[in-house]
Amino acid sequence: MSDDRSERLRQRRKESQERVQEESSSKTAEPAEVDKPSKLSKPSEPDNQDEPGDGDDSSVKDEQVGTYMYLPKTQKKELERLYNVLKAEYEYEYDEEFEKNRAFYPLVVKYGLDSLDGLDASEIRERLDSL
Repeated sequence: MSDDRSERLRQRRKESQERVQEESSSKTAEPAEVDKPSKLSKPSEPDNQDEPGDGDDSSVKDEQVGTYMYLPKTQKKELERLYNVLKAEYEYEYDEEFEKNRAFYPLVVKYGLDSLDGLDASEIRERLDSL
């Protein structure tokens, strides 16, 4: 029975990826549309990086979709630590702002998704247990 479930999950994942590819190919045919990557945020903390005036006329709120989540305190602390380290290194190297919502969170999600893609249920369970 788990083989049937695994096969159904693989089929759904494949269909989902095909839909995404179709959507992205149709978006490239229409240059007027703007891709809207996901954003992670904490609702109780306003992010001052969304304010116009730092060289970019558009607000991150206009370009991206808000996504709210709950994380264990240790993960939230590690996320903040990593952001601060990368922000300092990036801004020192490129002399431009490294925004949390516009740059950091989309990177975390993209590369997190890439590392989870293709895992089976037992591998997911192992990773959850390691948290």
